[in-house]
Amino acid sequence: MSMADITPLDVVALIWFLACWVGYGQFAQWRSRSTPSLVIALRVFRGRWMERICAREQHQADATLLSNLLRGALFFASTTIFILAGLVALLGTAQRVTEVVSQLPFTAPFSLWLWEIKVLILIYIFVYAFFKFTWSAWQYNALSIVVGAAPGPATKPEAMAAYIKAASRVAALAGGSFNDAIRTYYFSMAVVTWFLHPVLLIAVTTWVTYVVYRREFASPALAALLLATDSMKPAKPD
Repeated sequence: MSMADITPLDVVALIWFLACWVGYGQFAQWRSRSTPSLVIALRVFRGRWMERICAREQHQADATLLSNLLRGALFFASTTIFILAGLVALLGTAQRVTEVVSQLPFTAPFSLWLWEIKVLILIYIFVYAFFKFTWSAWQYNALSIVVGAAPGPATKPEAMAAYIKAASRVAALAGGSFNDAIRTYYFSMAVVTWFLHPVLLIAVTTWVTYVVYRREFASPALAALLLATDSMKPAKPD
């Protein structure tokens, strides 16, 4: 077992994956400043939601919505735990699994050491997703407290505006963490193909990056949201 077991193609594939995974997150933030995206469109709806909360006394519907959001984040967090448990167990049976996988067509030669490195990288990716999902859940929990402290309709406009801005920001951060974790799930699917061949990792990573971009910046869902987004934005002062 040595570094010689890692081929130049493996190194290129890993660098390409990291560049796409990490780089896309930075690119999406930069792109969203000038181009409509799902994250930005939903931010407008979150702001309107907080405005509506302040305009009514009863918040049963809001509590139900927050519960659903929190439940979704916790569901994925618990699912990630099961995936991590399976990956850890896979390390203990690596010898047997590599023997089976090596018999598959188009599988590049690899050593047991390199296989374990790939599993460890996959474990790291899902640990990152777990932290994102749990952080999203915590922020949704904080948002539920913020909603419980919502000011009434008779509150001064300045205080009302400050509350809406703060609550909308917390909601946006919770949604952003959840979106980052889901995006990590997409990219983790690309890493699975690395067990077969590094060229597959390059190809599938490129495809996943394209799919994620299309869904965030050019999807029918975004087009539908944009139909109402412009009319929901507050009017700019003269």
